[in-house]
Amino acid sequence: MTNNFFQIKIFLVIFLFCFLFVPNKEVFALTLTATENVTVSANVVGASPTNPAGNSGSIAIPQTTVRFSGQAYPNATVTVLKNTREAMSVLADNSGFFSVTLEELYDSTVLYTLFAVDVLGNKSILINYPIVVLSGFLTHLSGILFAPTVLIDKTEVKAGDYLTVSGYSLPNKELEVAISGQENNQKKVFTLTSFNDGSYKIIISLTGLPKGNYVLNIKYTDDPRVSKLVKFVIGEVNILSVDLVANIPGDCNADGVINLVDFSILAFWYGKSNPPRCVDTNHDNKIDLTDFSILAFWWTG
Repeated sequence: MTNNFFQIKIFLVIFLFCFLFVPNKEVFALTLTATENVTVSANVVGASPTNPAGNSGSIAIPQTTVRFSGQAYPNATVTVLKNTREAMSVLADNSGFFSVTLEELYDSTVLYTLFAVDVLGNKSILINYPIVVLSGFLTHLSGILFAPTVLIDKTEVKAGDYLTVSGYSLPNKELEVAISGQENNQKKVFTLTSFNDGSYKIIISLTGLPKGNYVLNIKYTDDPRVSKLVKFVIGEVNILSVDLVANIPGDCNADGVINLVDFSILAFWYGKSNPPRCVDTNHDNKIDLTDFSILAFWWTG
């Protein structure tokens, strides 16, 4: 455990060094995003900074625009944060497709963060996009895909009993639920298909799994991105889940996990004034190495 923690701290120091001292931050920023299927275009057909509508007389496009589009869940609310502050929210359609367009007024490096909330109020993981906003152009990030939301009905499950897993994804999609033991090498994978409205539910028998601590996540079978990790215990009794938000320093998306999503937000605010309270882990109104040390202490990966 001590050795793993030491490795994590070394990784964070290297990561911070790259962020602060690598001159080409546009290239570095790509390492912070889940962009397997994201394309970025900085061209508006027929438009220019002085003539954003082009010469055809069509509807004018704002001179500087950022657009995000992709798939969340049917009728989900998709929110865009700009430098950790809410910029806009939109509703996805019945198929889960969404598109958000923001008009920008300047040329700057901006950290955009997106998350989706399903119709039952369950939040997805956050996706970060640190990008350079180019004045006079449309920057379009398309093909964004949120991993499914996930809930479990128990925080502790009696050995040999059942665990119910539910949430929302895209309609009629094949999903994989993975359960892994934290103290052993036990791992089980279960498959299912979501319903027409995007909801899914599976009741899993835990027979054969020894007592101990476990983590669970869900993903699309054809996509590497996974949902947030959900922890539960196989023990002596059944204890039903209660929606609690853990007050973990640096956990800006309140998912109970400290990982690269939280680290990238903290790194973005390094050296900047007036950081958000969730980023300022020791509440001294500045982001410095002390905040990174606290984040490393709470690191869960």
